Amino acid sequence: MPTTERKHGGNVYRLARQYGLNIDEIVDFSASVSPLGVPESVMQAIKDSLGNIAHYPDPACQVFRQAAAVESGVDSENIIAGNGAAELIYLIIRMRRPRLALLPVPTFSEYGHAVSSAGGRLSYVELQPEDNHFLFPVDEFCQAMPGADLAFICNPNNPTGTLLDNTESREILEAGRDHGCFVVADEAYLDFVKDGSDYSLVKQVSEFDNLLIIRSLTKAYALPGLRIGYAIGNKALIHKMNMLRDPWSVNALAQAAGAAALQDRDYRTRLQAMVWEERQFVYDEIEKFPGLKPYLPTANYMLVDTSATGFTAGYLQENLARNGLLIRDCSSFKGLGRYYFRIAIRTRAENARLIRALSEILQKGEAR
Repeated sequence: MPTTERKHGGNVYRLARQYGLNIDEIVDFSASVSPLGVPESVMQAIKDSLGNIAHYPDPACQVFRQAAAVESGVDSENIIAGNGAAELIYLIIRMRRPRLALLPVPTFSEYGHAVSSAGGRLSYVELQPEDNHFLFPVDEFCQAMPGADLAFICNPNNPTGTLLDNTESREILEAGRDHGCFVVADEAYLDFVKDGSDYSLVKQVSEFDNLLIIRSLTKAYALPGLRIGYAIGNKALIHKMNMLRDPWSVNALAQAAGAAALQDRDYRTRLQAMVWEERQFVYDEIEKFPGLKPYLPTANYMLVDTSATGFTAGYLQENLARNGLLIRDCSSFKGLGRYYFRIAIRTRAENARLIRALSEILQKGEAR
């Protein structure tokens, strides 16, 4: 039977089945999730809330929304909770029903899937590889807005790490307002950016009614299996979205976990310090390999171009998988080919293991 599974990182179950591995033997570099694991405060909140599964979850997600509001510096009426960020992406598409959506490429594929699921068409502006960066052509993106109902920006962008400053983001918002184009800004990885709050559009929420900000707790707090995220927008927009959402899409355990995570500042500080140190280590090590070209990371992942080695990302992925190391083959990203892979930043021991395995494969393998 053909599968309808879409390609994302983090499919440790498929890898375990394919190579006869136990899931706990796999080091997953394909999903950009905190290597520190779930915070103890979050695990305790889940344990304390187990009795609540006998009741329907709070449809208003009040405790979680208040925690998210404090974290974001807005009112709780500016917050809508979701069963992960993906639910909120699909929800805004259901509400806006765009006939034509504008996307940078390469970027997170779920934006395009969401638009297509509602019958919309897609228009693309390509990010430009230059030296060790992928540049976002802001002027070209703004010029492409006439005729588009909706545009996505991912800041920092997945998988390239491209980071828009506030001046560039505001230019996009203003162009969207001028041309009747709604802008969805995905800030899922902003926790991993140094001085990340300086790049957020949260202060523009009250000024621009064509803006929705998406945020995820999956990445920073290692909660991909629990599903919790939120969006920030003006109060009228959030009210309309709430009228469309399923009343109990965010379960009681996820709400408790999300509220606890957002209040655990110590965990996030430790995570950021580790990621910032380790991504420099990984970047420096990969840059030493002849033919491998890492793009300068801004978040907790790194894009690498393998084309000068002759090895495809799929070849490296398969050989690393045999050693229990899972990387993301980026050939499924529009705008990237078979010579790009993405890796998450993990602990020093895990990062060093990946570097050693890459070295062995590159030294003894035949170019594919």
